[in-house]
Amino acid sequence: MKCKMWFLLASLFLTLSSQAQVMPVTGLGTCVDFVTSASTTISGQVSVHPAARLYGLPPRYDPVTKNIYVPPYSCESWDVDGIYRTIGYLSHELGHWVVGNPNIAAPLTKAQFTEKMCAWEGAAIRNNGIGRNEVSAFTEGTVIIPLIAVDPSSMLALLGSGATDVQIGKEFCDTNPHSAGMTYTAYYSSYYDANYPW
Repeated sequence: MKCKMWFLLASLFLTLSSQAQVMPVTGLGTCVDFVTSASTTISGQVSVHPAARLYGLPPRYDPVTKNIYVPPYSCESWDVDGIYRTIGYLSHELGHWVVGNPNIAAPLTKAQFTEKMCAWEGAAIRNNGIGRNEVSAFTEGTVIIPLIAVDPSSMLALLGSGATDVQIGKEFCDTNPHSAGMTYTAYYSSYYDANYPW
C-alpha cells in the first residue's frame, strides 16, 4: 500500500509541478492539500472559504460558524482511499457553503421546506461531482474522488443527464441516511414538524 501511495503522490507531484498548480491550505493535512490542488474549483473555494475546515463527526457544514467538518483522517496512515474520501467530504460540504443557506422564511409548507433543504443537498452533490471530475481529468483517471452518497452511480447518472439540484437532492434525500438515523427526507420533515413556525 505504501508503494502505491508514493507512486500516486509522485505522479501527482510531477503533474502539478509541470502545470504550476497552487496548493491550497485545507487545514486537513498536506496530503489532502496536495490532492485537492488537482481541482481548480475546490482549491479556489478553499482559498476563499472564511472559516475552519476541521476533522469531526458527523461530517457537516455549520451555517452559523461556516465551519466544515469531515470524518477524521491522518496523512500518516498512508490510506490512499482515506485521502480521496476526505476530499469527497470536503467538496460536498464546500458545496453547501458556496450555494449559501436556503431561504426557508415562513410561510412555507413542509413539502416546500423539504424540497429546499434537499435542493441544498443536491447543490452539495453537484460540487462534489465537479471536484471529482476535475481531479480525475487532471490525473488522467488515476485519482477518483468518491461522491458522498449511498448510491454514487445514481448521483453520477443524474449529474450526467443535466438534472437540477432539486432532482438530484430529491434522490439523495430519499435514499441517504442522515446522522439522526433516518433518511434526509424524513429528517427534514421531522425537523419541520418540531420547529415550524419559526
